[in-house]
Amino acid sequence: MNQESPDFPQDTEPKLKYSFWAGALLIRGSVTPRVLPDIFVFGLIAFIVVLTHQVVTHKWGVNLAIPVGPFEAVGAVLGLLLVLRTSSGYDRWWEARKLWGGIVNQCRTLGTQAVSYVSDDSGWQRRFVRLTATLPYVIRDNLRGRNGSPEPVRLLGTEANHIAAARHGPGVIFLELSNMLKDAVDKDLHATAFRSMEENRGRLLDHVGGCERIRTTPLARSSAIQVKRFIFLFLVSLPFALLRQFQYGDFATTVMGMHFSTSIFLVPMFVMLVSYPLLSLDRIGMELQNPFDPRRLDHLPLDRICETIEQNLTEILGVESLDHEEADPETLDLGRKTRHPFASETYIS
Repeated sequence: MNQESPDFPQDTEPKLKYSFWAGALLIRGSVTPRVLPDIFVFGLIAFIVVLTHQVVTHKWGVNLAIPVGPFEAVGAVLGLLLVLRTSSGYDRWWEARKLWGGIVNQCRTLGTQAVSYVSDDSGWQRRFVRLTATLPYVIRDNLRGRNGSPEPVRLLGTEANHIAAARHGPGVIFLELSNMLKDAVDKDLHATAFRSMEENRGRLLDHVGGCERIRTTPLARSSAIQVKRFIFLFLVSLPFALLRQFQYGDFATTVMGMHFSTSIFLVPMFVMLVSYPLLSLDRIGMELQNPFDPRRLDHLPLDRICETIEQNLTEILGVESLDHEEADPETLDLGRKTRHPFASETYIS
């Protein structure tokens, strides 16, 4: 007898849904809209080549067609170059994702240690966790080259102005976290716990440096230019090779006493079909170079990641919200007179 126990239902998980056609025909999120103009341009070039060939052949009997054999080897080499370019871009994207995974883990760890190792003296825990929750937003803005996001202001109040005015906003928060850990040692933070938290803060700083390295050092520009020129030369000369591959016996139309064969339409269509994967792979390699830029198709969901970190830290601290509240001026360490090495000027609250 093969009956399922009522305590253990046979199938409680939702069914996985997969559709090949939905993925193959999906436009949103693909590079197709961004490469279509270039595809049509190469189709137009092919049309001009075929039209010129048929006019020259009709008037002077000159055949502009070239052998297709060399294009087979050139196409294989070009495909390999594009695969390498795409692979290099994906490596950058994947490294950035791992670095942000480390940022998530280190922020959670710092928040947990702050709550577990330090007594809540004058709101030290809440302030430390609030700074830790603000840090991912500031890192995100720094990687995107912008300032003035609402999240730091919501979490820190007017203190966020000092961070926004600094040349390197994350460095201001890192310095303040270090100062708070030093103050905690003078109170009740054990030296072993201090070293552990400092190590986690250092790892977090390393992750930020890795992200900045990806943003500021794109792939070699000379290599990208050469690949694009290779694609251009291949697609521009391809119509001359395709002239031999189509029959000219079936004339589609006659204009001004000249016969134009169906190749005047078939060759451009074939060139556009060939150009689509080549241009798409080249564009994907470019899109993956900067995974932090929201204008890129496959940019990392940094907004959602930062919100997740804030939610996790809120739960760790055991409060309903980390939003800024007016506190005692003595606890507003960022407002004291300081000359931060990353700041553009001295700030006095």
